[in-house]
Amino acid sequence: MGRRSAAVLDVRSADVTVVVGQRGVNNTFVIQGMYTQPYKGYADAEFFDTQDLQEAVFAALDEASAEAGVRIRELYVGVPGEFLSVRTQRCFMRFENKRKIVRADVKALYESEPKEDFGDAAVIRKEAAYYVLSDRRRAFDPVGMVSNSLEGQFCYFLADNRFIDCMDNFLAEYGIRRREYLPSSQAQALYLLPRSARMAGAILWDVDKISMTFSVLEGEGVVWQQACSAGGGHVTAQAYFEEPTAQDVPFSVMEALIGKINLASMDDAGVTVEYTDRRASYAVSVGFLKGCVQDGLDVLCDLFGQFFELSGDPGLYYRPIYLTGGGITEIRGVREYLSMRLGRVVDILAPQVPSYEKAAQSSVLSLLDMALHRRREKSFLYKLFHGIGG
Repeated sequence: MGRRSAAVLDVRSADVTVVVGQRGVNNTFVIQGMYTQPYKGYADAEFFDTQDLQEAVFAALDEASAEAGVRIRELYVGVPGEFLSVRTQRCFMRFENKRKIVRADVKALYESEPKEDFGDAAVIRKEAAYYVLSDRRRAFDPVGMVSNSLEGQFCYFLADNRFIDCMDNFLAEYGIRRREYLPSSQAQALYLLPRSARMAGAILWDVDKISMTFSVLEGEGVVWQQACSAGGGHVTAQAYFEEPTAQDVPFSVMEALIGKINLASMDDAGVTVEYTDRRASYAVSVGFLKGCVQDGLDVLCDLFGQFFELSGDPGLYYRPIYLTGGGITEIRGVREYLSMRLGRVVDILAPQVPSYEKAAQSSVLSLLDMALHRRREKSFLYKLFHGIGG
C-alpha cells in the first residue's frame, strides 16, 4: 500500500466497512477501494456471532483491497461507542517565571502520568481537549503564548479489551501486520465539526442501526460519553409491536416503506404508501407508519434525556445537538420532529464530500481522516519538525 494511503476498518452495529484512500484536494479524499458487508451485529457490548463477524471483516478486506489493487498490511480500526469509554483528567505544571510556552512544555505535560489507574482497559488515544493559561485563557495550541503555568484537560479513550482481543485475533489470522485502534466518536467530532463549534461545546448524537452513542464535545476531545443498544432498527421494529399483522411485511420492506413517508407532511386519512419487490406488493397506511416512527423516536429521545441526567452537567442544555449516523437520518422530517420533541434545535451532520455526503458515511470517512493524520504524524519529516521542543 502506498505511503500516502491508509486502510480503515469501521465496525458499526449492523455492518463493517473497509476503505482504502488518500488525501485529495480541499480536505476531500481519493477513495481507492471501499466495501461494506452486513453482519449480525452487537448489543450491550457483545457480538451476537463472532464467526459471522470474522467472515464479514474478511469479506470487506478482500473486496476493498481488490478494488484498490493493494495488499493491506497496516490497518486502522475504529472502536464504536459501546466498546469505548472516556475518562478526563487535568494535568498542571507551574514555571518559575512568566515566559513563552515552548513545544517541550506541551510535550512534558502530555507525557505526565495519569492520576487514575485505568485497570486493564486499553488506552488507545490520549488527547488534550484544550489548554488553560495562568490568566484562565483557553487555547488549542499554547506554544508561543506567555504564562507562568500550563494546565491541560486530557481525554483518555479506553477500548474494551474484549473488542481489541477479538479484532487482533481476526486480523492476525488475515495477515495484517500492524493495527492501530481509533475512537470513532472523536474522529467524527474532529472531522465533521469546525474548531469554533467544538471550542464552544457541542453534543454529538450518533444513531446507528441497533446502537447509539451520546458524546459531549469540548475542544479537541470528548469529555463524556455514553452508548446503548437502541437505534434506527428499533424505530422500524415499532411497527411490529403496534400491529401484529405487520409480521407479514419483511423488515427490509418496512424500512423501505418508512423511507417513503415524511413526518413533517400533512396527509389525508386513508392514504397508503406502497412497495413492490419480486415476491409481492405491499401497501401500508401512512398514518400508521408515521405513528409508529414517532413512537420509536420517542423511545430514543427518552434515552437521550437519560444521558443528560447521567452526565450531571446542567450546562449541556445550552449546547447544540448534532445528529449523525445512518440509523434515522434518512427519515424525512426527522430533524424537525426531534427538535420539537426535545425542545432544542437538532442539526444533521454529514461529510461534505461529493458522492459521500450522507450521515451514514460520517463514521468511516471520519476514521479515514484521522488515519491519514496519524500516518502523517508518524512520518520522519513530521517528527523532525514537531518532535523537538522549542
